[in-house]
Amino acid sequence: MRVLYSLLLFVVVFLSSCKKDNSLDSSSDESLRKEGLLRVECNKCVINYQVKGKNYKVRVDRGSDDIAFYYVDNFSLFTEVESKEQQKIRVLVMDAFGRVVGNELKDWTEGEIRQQTFLIKIK
Repeated sequence: MRVLYSLLLFVVVFLSSCKKDNSLDSSSDESLRKEGLLRVECNKCVINYQVKGKNYKVRVDRGSDDIAFYYVDNFSLFTEVESKEQQKIRVLVMDAFGRVVGNELKDWTEGEIRQQTFLIKIK
């Protein structure tokens, strides 16, 4: 009887100390994700961007807006910027390592819409 209780106690302790290894599980991407930066400098403009099939929209009324986006591996950041007045607009994209992926400063006319795709690579 004593051996049976010892064996049962050993099995309970052994099973409670085991952890499921989910390093290959796709839901564990949260711990590996990286944060990139999309900065748009304008007075009046609307930014539409897409990350992992989800669309986002940000309105900038004055100055600039820093928009964080998250990614796990190589992907393309799709952006669409619409100018609400004639102005200079800067579109800057940086990856999680601080590398500049795109930096453009150009004159835009009122109502102009420009679409760009930025390829972000993990090295």
